[in-house]
Amino acid sequence: MKERVLYADILRVAATFLVITIHISSRDFGLYEMDSYQWQVLNIYDSFARMSVPLFFMLSGVFFLDPKKDFSIKKLYKKNLFRLVTAFIFWSALYALIFTWNEYRTFNTEVWGVMVEAFKEGHFHLWFLFRMIEIYVMVPFLGKIAEDKNLILYLVAFCFYIGFILPSYNEFPVSSTVTFAERGINLDITFGYVSYFFIGYYLAHYDLKKWIKTGIYLLGAVGLVSTIMITSVESLKQGEHYDVPYEYLTPNVFFTSLATFLLAKETLKRKVFSEKFKRVLSELSTYSFGIYLSHVLIIFFLGKTGLNTLFITPILAVPLLTTVVFFISYLCVKGMAQLPFVKRFIL
Repeated sequence: MKERVLYADILRVAATFLVITIHISSRDFGLYEMDSYQWQVLNIYDSFARMSVPLFFMLSGVFFLDPKKDFSIKKLYKKNLFRLVTAFIFWSALYALIFTWNEYRTFNTEVWGVMVEAFKEGHFHLWFLFRMIEIYVMVPFLGKIAEDKNLILYLVAFCFYIGFILPSYNEFPVSSTVTFAERGINLDITFGYVSYFFIGYYLAHYDLKKWIKTGIYLLGAVGLVSTIMITSVESLKQGEHYDVPYEYLTPNVFFTSLATFLLAKETLKRKVFSEKFKRVLSELSTYSFGIYLSHVLIIFFLGKTGLNTLFITPILAVPLLTTVVFFISYLCVKGMAQLPFVKRFIL
């Protein structure tokens, strides 16, 4: 078995867990008054978990931009891009079928049209596949930029301005999770995720001076606190959930994500783990993509039973429900993966 980058596996599993945390928390905001402690608990969980998707892009950059890796255009399209496309087709069709049936309870010409539109746009969390496809297509020339340390920093700065500063200043005229299937091509969003792609590679392959690391940690802490505080204050002021600080392409989320990635790398890269832990970690990391794709369906079915954060204080309910959804999703995709075609092209 090839040697794995353990801190990357840990971050991948953690990011998957945090994505589920977002969808558990955000689902239940409407169950509580905004001035209640329960609402604020959900806000804290949701704010903390916003580093999840950026971590996925950063981890992809670690490996796809590595000049030592063989990513020929043929291999890129035949293996990586093809897998993303087939995964989207399967999961988008499944979600479109289940959620359309759940809403209409019948199939006729009008309902079929609704289902086709839902399939083309993808369920809300499948936007991630659109953005990854966009970036993967660019890997052949992005990899050339990654060969020059100064070019990396230049590109990150350029993308940060285009993808983070300008949209944040304009309070996101479009969401950072919108895709070209919905609004066409939005280069500011694309550049924003390219920035994550490159900063992940940079942090993984270059050592930083101590004062720079300290600065990133401080900015990360400020970013997290500002996400929580701005969301809380503006939501109370406006009388409705103000979620702009949650957007993945905001400076606050950017620095929180960088600080988390750097902290994991610095504290875990030399840490010795048992063989049993490494086997479990490798297993969960391997199925993290499938868990991401399937977890929304598991949350939906659990929700149909009436299970939500009301059964106990949200402080405990959110991590408990997240854990339950994570492992049910894992068991489902583990079972699906017994079919070789499914494991290779859908998970």
